[in-house]
Amino acid sequence: MIKNYYDKGKSTTLDFTKAFFTIVLFTVILFTVIMFSTLISGCGSTSVNSKHILIETDKEVAAASVYFIRPFTYRERGIADNPVKIELNRKEIISLGKGEYTLVRIKPVEATITTRNYSMFTNKLMPIEMTRNANMTFAAGETYFIHIKQVNEEFRGVYYLPELIGLTTAKRMASDLKSTGVDSDADIEKL
Repeated sequence: MIKNYYDKGKSTTLDFTKAFFTIVLFTVILFTVIMFSTLISGCGSTSVNSKHILIETDKEVAAASVYFIRPFTYRERGIADNPVKIELNRKEIISLGKGEYTLVRIKPVEATITTRNYSMFTNKLMPIEMTRNANMTFAAGETYFIHIKQVNEEFRGVYYLPELIGLTTAKRMASDLKSTGVDSDADIEKL
């Protein structure tokens, strides 16, 4: 025989209220943890993968001096403001924070530069990974400036396009940016 819970005269209102408040508390805690981790991860945080096979660490060996520049955005873009992952021939070389630039000495090579970031779409609940590619050739002894340009496609998210720029444009962009990375004393304005 199946016993009916209601036959004992006990109320389920208390059980329902307790379960409801437990779910609300869990949701608030989860939301707080997600927001806090998003805020922390978005703080200026450029890092260079110094073990990348194409990075030249010996200053005596001729290599290309490549500046990666990511200016500040004119308005907040949420998760798209987090550091952009930059790959060289399908292996991450830099994670570049907003408002920062860095110098990397790269061995002479024909390379595909890929940017990876996450962005929100209008009709999606979770962020979507965005990628863009550009093919470039780096020669020993030359200096290159790569602008990690933010492109906002409104309802289709934000992506970052690697584009080659000149010294004058790089100096103008870098005037209010922070130099970071291995050669953080490599100031563009001194070129």
